[in-house]
Amino acid sequence: MSKALPRLGAGLGYRTALHQDIVANADRIDFLEVISDQYLYAPPEKLLRLLELGDAFPLIPHGVGLSVGTAAPLDGEYLDRLAQFVEATRGHWFSDHLSFTKTPDVDVEQLTPVWFTQESLEAVCRNVRQLRARIPEPPFLLENVTYYFPIPDNDLSEAEFITRVLEETDTGLLIDVNNVWINSVNLGFDPYEFLNSIPLERVVQMHIAGGVELAGMLVDTHSSAVNEQVWALAAHVVERAPVKAILLEWDSDWPEFAELLDHLDRARDLLPAPAKAGS
Repeated sequence: MSKALPRLGAGLGYRTALHQDIVANADRIDFLEVISDQYLYAPPEKLLRLLELGDAFPLIPHGVGLSVGTAAPLDGEYLDRLAQFVEATRGHWFSDHLSFTKTPDVDVEQLTPVWFTQESLEAVCRNVRQLRARIPEPPFLLENVTYYFPIPDNDLSEAEFITRVLEETDTGLLIDVNNVWINSVNLGFDPYEFLNSIPLERVVQMHIAGGVELAGMLVDTHSSAVNEQVWALAAHVVERAPVKAILLEWDSDWPEFAELLDHLDRARDLLPAPAKAGS
């Protein structure tokens, strides 16, 4: 999957509060990841302002509301709007989370982990196929999520579940190494064993982020510097996977913008150098 995709480098999650700093430092930012759901029902002027950034940066759509883990089929209107947005951004790929955020009647407004069962697997695969029937291009990636308690009554491990979803739907992987680290600490497993047991050859993009400790538990807040354990996991993945892009998520409590740029430089240095023309 990833061989035909471009190497984008190190990018930043677009947040309107950072707009001026992003524009002023375009030479230090390789791409922007944009939250699809913020634009699906947005007024035209908001979408136009975003698309104008596409002249300076590749734009990569990243969703939070697809809800591939919902037992019911995906919402047709949502898919139509998502298809329009993906086409407008001309993204090299687009992504969402391996989770559910809604039922047919209720929007739970958070990324809720799925049960790792055969029934859940069939629902996720059906929904991904429905998505791909509506949006066959560009490639689609699923991201691993955090969960803060052991999920009971599973038929499969998380690694087995992820592997089967990706392989049975021919989907790419957006690996969030901060999520892997947080889950490993809170739930007590070896993050390297986890990474080595999933199909890293399907990785296209990586997320890095920082979290905080609350009530004795690590929480994925995207509000602090990336810690050294996460950097080490990122290096481990890059050595084993065809990573095309590393994305820094920092959503609140922003430091001086120079610190974000330093993170991007360090992330970029993890990636292999671009192939020279004719090599």
